[in-house]
Amino acid sequence: MATIRVTKSSSVQSIKRQFTEQFNCNIRIYKGNKFAEDKTKISELSKTDSAGGELELGARSRVENVERYFKETFGIKAQISNADDTKLAENSMTLTQAGKL
Repeated sequence: MATIRVTKSSSVQSIKRQFTEQFNCNIRIYKGNKFAEDKTKISELSKTDSAGGELELGARSRVENVERYFKETFGIKAQISNADDTKLAENSMTLTQAGKL
């Protein structure tokens, strides 16, 4: 099982790198309706007081659960996409399946 570290001091770039390394898929993090810049910290995007923490994810973790975690924990919209970031993964897919899209 992989651990993705997500705190308010995490940058968008570091979270994206962790998803690519662990699951061969991408995560899109939004600022409003636009992509957040890589250097942006989660604290700048967050609409909650949560400090964040470690997100335990396995290869069989569902896309919808990851996206919900970001929404509920930080108030941030996130979406999982395939390895080359050209197609969004369906909510019912696992992270491993998303990387193989």
